[in-house]
Amino acid sequence: MGKRGNTLYKALQEFPGKRITLEKLGRLCSDPAQLSEQIKELDDKGVLVPIKSSGTNGNHKNPLFMRYTICIENTIQVSPDEIYALHPRLSANGYLLRNRMQFVNNRAFLCRLSEWLTDYKGNDVMSRRERSFSIFGDEKSLDNHLRLLEYMGISGDILKFYETPEQCFSDYIPVRKKQMSLLVCENKDIWFNIRRLMYESGACSLFDTQIDGVIFGQGNDITGNDKFRSYAQYLGADDVSFLYCGDIDRAGFDIFLRLCKAAEELHIELFLPAYQKMLELSRNIQLPDSEDRRCIIPEMSEILPVFQADEQKQITQILQDNKRLPQEILSYPILADNMR
Repeated sequence: MGKRGNTLYKALQEFPGKRITLEKLGRLCSDPAQLSEQIKELDDKGVLVPIKSSGTNGNHKNPLFMRYTICIENTIQVSPDEIYALHPRLSANGYLLRNRMQFVNNRAFLCRLSEWLTDYKGNDVMSRRERSFSIFGDEKSLDNHLRLLEYMGISGDILKFYETPEQCFSDYIPVRKKQMSLLVCENKDIWFNIRRLMYESGACSLFDTQIDGVIFGQGNDITGNDKFRSYAQYLGADDVSFLYCGDIDRAGFDIFLRLCKAAEELHIELFLPAYQKMLELSRNIQLPDSEDRRCIIPEMSEILPVFQADEQKQITQILQDNKRLPQEILSYPILADNMR
């Protein structure tokens, strides 16, 4: 269709405000049957930027956000030289030159990605969220820009990441024993990587700690009513010790505490070496803000004492500042170096 044939684009050029509701967009569109198509086209071109906190219209077939930011006036002011200054891979297919508002709206993301492409000389391959954290200090940045990366022709092969399978078994225990030590991982990527290393190399020790299997906790799902207790009974072992590894943030510790309460008799413990490695790796990194807005800091009186004094201080600061230190900082190469 193109901007010239998009009647909604023409109407937005004369719209007085910076933000607009879906209802007003409907009024401006001369052909209601074309509304969804025209909004999506302008979204792709960066003219309409969804305000995600506004929610959607509830239409599963053609979901549209309830409010958008209009970005038209600065398009012509972006010099091609600014785009050509990026790493050549980012401008190779000409998408950013044809859609300069995408550069404006994603400048910080693109500039950091350009720096990484210029400086990176390694061959390590890791999951998408691990790569995202290694580049941006935020494990979700690549997730939030997947469509832009696709339009620019930037694939996982270029950024040296792979996709963690969506459908996986919930645990990996190579040999069922009467006595076992099992590691519970809050997030999918670290679970998948440990599972992969155990399967491919027969590794059974992580950070010098014996583990006989790894379990995907699925975030909050593990704290469901009797879920983990029932799982432990299903194992049919005489003696199982459980270690837990999650994000270092308010939500991560809250999940651990709720799990311990829900399955008190299992005496689940933090996998201390993993947490200590996460803290070590994060000391010179600016951590992303947590998405937890409940303003509730978990009761840490039984957790902090297991850490060293400097680690306690670091964890306390992360929680007070409501930051997030995700498990994804323990990327595949780091795990591979510490598994035997």
